[in-house]
Amino acid sequence: MTTKMEYHNPVLLKETVDGLNIHPDGVYVDVTFGGGGHSREIMSRLAKNGKLFAFDQDLDALKNAIDDERFTLINENFRFIKRFLRFHGIKQVDGILADLGVSSHQFDVAERGFSTRFDAELDM
Repeated sequence: MTTKMEYHNPVLLKETVDGLNIHPDGVYVDVTFGGGGHSREIMSRLAKNGKLFAFDQDLDALKNAIDDERFTLINENFRFIKRFLRFHGIKQVDGILADLGVSSHQFDVAERGFSTRFDAELDM
């Protein structure tokens, strides 16, 4: 499994994933993959038969994909969760994580359009 944490360090990472009560062979979904911090923590708790599906429509997030056969990154908006999970043969999941805040990556990169420090178009 590769690790990349320069994108964003999630706040309350352990506590958030603890709340999912991970079953080692379970199926989980991270609907806001971003830098992959939450997904990496979930993956560290999964056994060889566990699965994690992650969603992110941001092309920057694709650079943070996890190289692991138990992991699938879907480059789409999570509003299509049911469609894409069905496509992958998943009818039921054991937990879904959604980090609906903003990340330091969105504030620190001018082109993202979220910062008040930079003059850039809003990217939403």
